Amino acid sequence: MHRATPAYTSFRAYSAGGARAIIDAVDDSKLMQAMSGGFMKAESRKGVESPQNYGFTSVVHDADKDAQGNIIACAEGLISFLGGSRSLPMCGVMDDRRHRLWNLAKGDVAMFRGKDDQQQFHLSGDGGYWSAPDNKTVRMQLVPQKQQQGAQQQAAQRDSSGGSTGGSQGGQQQQKGQQAVYKDGKDNGLYVDVTKDRTTLSGKEAHLKQSDGTTYVHVVGGEVYLGAEKGKASFGKVSTDAGVSVNVYAKVGSMMLADEPASNRRHLVIPAIALLFGMLGGIAGNAITTSLAAPPVPCAVH
Repeated sequence: MHRATPAYTSFRAYSAGGARAIIDAVDDSKLMQAMSGGFMKAESRKGVESPQNYGFTSVVHDADKDAQGNIIACAEGLISFLGGSRSLPMCGVMDDRRHRLWNLAKGDVAMFRGKDDQQQFHLSGDGGYWSAPDNKTVRMQLVPQKQQQGAQQQAAQRDSSGGSTGGSQGGQQQQKGQQAVYKDGKDNGLYVDVTKDRTTLSGKEAHLKQSDGTTYVHVVGGEVYLGAEKGKASFGKVSTDAGVSVNVYAKVGSMMLADEPASNRRHLVIPAIALLFGMLGGIAGNAITTSLAAPPVPCAVH
């Protein structure tokens, strides 16, 4: 509803520089997000464009209303009237006192969802923290790559033919923008995630490394290699009290490959010398034991 009585029109012309808005709801299905709400008394609007900063977007919660439908709490926005005309409003900034992450330290940067979700990405003076309650999943994932060559070719053809890329062609609006893809990685098996009960590293290969860049645990092809990456050392099956393992292999220290660091090969020198002396000592010990155990030679009686 937009009443245009002389009194309202005069006051709005006086305040055409801008207005504060209470936001009833946001429509994020449009190529440019739109909001509906009220500005001044007896002035409500729908379909007001609300541009988002490139690379960042948000959708505020709907307003809280009483039994009569009156707004009692809501997000707020700042409205500009382009050219000073109140017939062309634009909502540039939105915030919501109900959910805002506040009382941060100077220099902090954060992203957040609604206060009841407790999901935050917070860059603080102590470091970066991605936090969520223990009934949620925190995941970093890869999703299948989508083919966009056809869409890019169509866009290039429109540009070369002088067609507009901003609105419609042939009476139909061009599809632009992108959809959320987080569900596309659900069954892809390429992710790292944390839940209440487990931490999962999933991929075609999994490497556990230390700061020296060396792989010490390598999971590949349904097999586990301990001590080095598969193909970078000699391995033997791990033996347990219950028998030899089926798919777990450990690095064999005495069978290092030529491409292994010399420092690792030097560690074999001491065991080899010890083994040599042990063998020699065993032979000498056997000789002494044999001589002591031999029966005495009888003496001749004269």
